[in-house]
Amino acid sequence: MIDRLKRSAPVAILVLLFTVMIACGEQVSGSLGCPQLCVDESASLKDTILTAAIVVDTSVFGYPSLGDSRDVTLLYQADTADVRMVVRFDALPKRYTITGAASDTAITKVDSAALMLFIDTIKVKPVTPITIEAFDVDTTAEDTLRSALVPLFRPSRLIGSKTFAAADIKDTIYLPLDNNQVYAKIRDTLRLRIGLRVTGSSGVRMRVLASQVNPRVRFRVSSDTLVKPDTVFPASSTPATDSYISTALTAFPVYAAGYLGQPPIGRVVIGGLAGARAFYKFDIPKTVLDSVQVIRASLLFNQLPARSTARTNDALTLFTQPVLSAPIVTDIRTAITFIGSPYSYGVDSVRLVAKDSGTKRIELVNLLRFWRAVGDSNSVRAIVLRAGEEGALGGEINFSSLEAAAALRPRLRITYVPRRGFGLP
Repeated sequence: MIDRLKRSAPVAILVLLFTVMIACGEQVSGSLGCPQLCVDESASLKDTILTAAIVVDTSVFGYPSLGDSRDVTLLYQADTADVRMVVRFDALPKRYTITGAASDTAITKVDSAALMLFIDTIKVKPVTPITIEAFDVDTTAEDTLRSALVPLFRPSRLIGSKTFAAADIKDTIYLPLDNNQVYAKIRDTLRLRIGLRVTGSSGVRMRVLASQVNPRVRFRVSSDTLVKPDTVFPASSTPATDSYISTALTAFPVYAAGYLGQPPIGRVVIGGLAGARAFYKFDIPKTVLDSVQVIRASLLFNQLPARSTARTNDALTLFTQPVLSAPIVTDIRTAITFIGSPYSYGVDSVRLVAKDSGTKRIELVNLLRFWRAVGDSNSVRAIVLRAGEEGALGGEINFSSLEAAAALRPRLRITYVPRRGFGLP
C-alpha cells in the first residue's frame, strides 16, 4: 500500500496542477473560481500610451561588420545605387604538376581562364539580362578605400565581360577572363585582384556568395582540353600584420554610389546599403511592470518614405532583438554586440516596404515580462531593430525619431489589468 501511494503521489500532484490551470484558463467572466491563483479577468482592460518610455533612439551604421560576412549583393541602379565587389587572389601558382609526371613544371601558358562564382538565387533572383564585368583593381594605393578603388573600374583595366540571360543565372556561373592578363600576373609574380561590376538596361542585382563557398579562378596550362584545370582560391596578403582582417578582405563590397550616412534630424533608419541598425532604450515606470498585468505592449512608429530613390520597392524583414548587456555598458555600439535572438524572447518579426508611410507597430509584451523578471539592475532595457537583409538590399526603412514633432515620435502603448497576488496571503 505504501509503495502504491508513493507511485501515485506524482500523478496526483500533476492532476492538481492541471486542475488549477484549467480553472484559471476557463475563468473568462470573473475571478470567483480561483481568486488567489488567477489574474482578475473580470477587471476591465485599460489602455495607456507611455510617451516618455523611450529615452534614446539612434542609428548605428556598418553592419555586417568587416569579416562577419563576405557575401555581397552586386547592385546597379545608375547614380542612386552601385555596389561592386573585390576578390583577391594574392597567391598565384608559378608551377604545375601534370598527372603522372615525376616533377612539376613552370607555367608558361594560361588557357580557358575563368572566374567561378556561386550565386544566391533564392534571396536575389535577376529577372532581366545582366552583364558582369571583371577589372584588374590591383594598386599600391590604400585599396580598401572607395576613392582608390572606384577609378580602377575603367575600360583599360577590363579583363573579362559577359552578358547572361536571367534564366542563365544559376547557382554557379563562369565569367571568362583574359588569358594573357592572367598569365602576365603569374609570370611577373603579381597579385590578381578582381573587381566585379554588374550593369543592365534597368536596375539589376546579383548576390555572390563568398562566406561558405569561395569564388575561384580556374585555368588550364595547356590548350589540350584533357589537361586538368588548375584552381586558385582567394587569398589576401594584406594587411600582413593582421591575419583576421586580411582573411576578411579576400572578398568585400565597394560602394560606388548609394551608401547613405547619418539621416537628417528627426529620423531613425534601418537597413540600406550602409547596414544601419536602430537602437532604442526604455525607461518604463516601475509601477507599470510590477503593479499591473500587461496584456499587450505595442511599440508604435511613424514610418516615413525612404530618403533615397534606390530600391524603394524593397521589402525588408525587421527583427527586434533585446540588448543583454549590463547597465554599466554605456557605449551604444558596444551594447549592440550583446543582443539576444528574437525567437528566444517571443518577439515576432515585421515586414515593411521602404517606400511606405504611416503608423507601424511591433509587439513587445513578452519582452516586457522578461524585463520584469530580470530586474533593471541586471540588464539594460533596450532593443535593436535590424534588417534580416542587412547590407544586401538598397531599401532603407525610415522612422520618425524622438527629435520629430511630438505627434510623430515613437511611443509605447500598453493594455493592462490590475495585478492580483499569486498564492494565499
